[in-house]
Amino acid sequence: MSSLLLVILNDTSILPDLLGVWREIGVPGTTILKSAGGHASRNWLSRVGLGAINNLFETREVETRTLMAVFDDDELLAQAIAEAERIVGGFDRPNSGVVLVLPVSQTIGVYKTSPKTPQEVSPPALRSDWSVLRHTPVESIDSLLSLEPTIVSAETQLEDVARAMLAHPKVHLASVVADSGRLIGLLKLDALADNLFFHILPEEFLSEITDLEKLMDYADKTRMLTAQDAMTPPVWVKRGETVAEAFKRMHDNKLPGLPLVNDLYHVVGYINLLELLSLCIQVKNGADLSEEKK
Repeated sequence: MSSLLLVILNDTSILPDLLGVWREIGVPGTTILKSAGGHASRNWLSRVGLGAINNLFETREVETRTLMAVFDDDELLAQAIAEAERIVGGFDRPNSGVVLVLPVSQTIGVYKTSPKTPQEVSPPALRSDWSVLRHTPVESIDSLLSLEPTIVSAETQLEDVARAMLAHPKVHLASVVADSGRLIGLLKLDALADNLFFHILPEEFLSEITDLEKLMDYADKTRMLTAQDAMTPPVWVKRGETVAEAFKRMHDNKLPGLPLVNDLYHVVGYINLLELLSLCIQVKNGADLSEEKK
């Protein structure tokens, strides 16, 4: 049976990004409807001569866009929803929008489309003697390293995050996920340690307060109790992306590693920067990357 996906976007500025991503992954033709929130009722009040009552309502009319698409492929449907969640930042946030999936008993005229083939662009070499590694897909590195990611929910207490990270001592980055399993944030070991030390030795932090900026930092730390409180925006690498891309994201975001995600942005692996560097050195010295790690 086919499914009808309805996505109501409150923030119309993200519409081009969402449509672009949907087209890339192969979503069939999308219908866009202009819609408005309940505040639009104020126009009706004015037309029937009750404009004064209109002042009791909020003055800003909420304009939205409703996107409709029909899917025969459940996997593609799940991927389309995951992309919408990522671009919106989570539909669980207030005033973000709504996602509905309805069964469709019959469809006529629905065409299939194929995902766009990305253009082949050679990334710059990390180093000339490492050029053999720059095009290596990250999933082959992940399977070689066999590192299990540290995954915690947004509501996990910071001390419990620390316990979870202790179970994976080579993984210095916790992946914070929503109830759906979608990656929503990262928590680095040093940031976690900083927050835990604050709760253990608050007097040490108090003694360092000399200006307003440090005072505000102190106030922020008092409110950090869960992974969601302390996490930073998510950064990831997907299957099919290269080692060069993974290196660049780690470097640009000053991260000790990266979670590997699937098309639904569920964490399925972890790539450690230090382990990756060791592989680069092995390749430089003539080791075969395809060999099993002993």
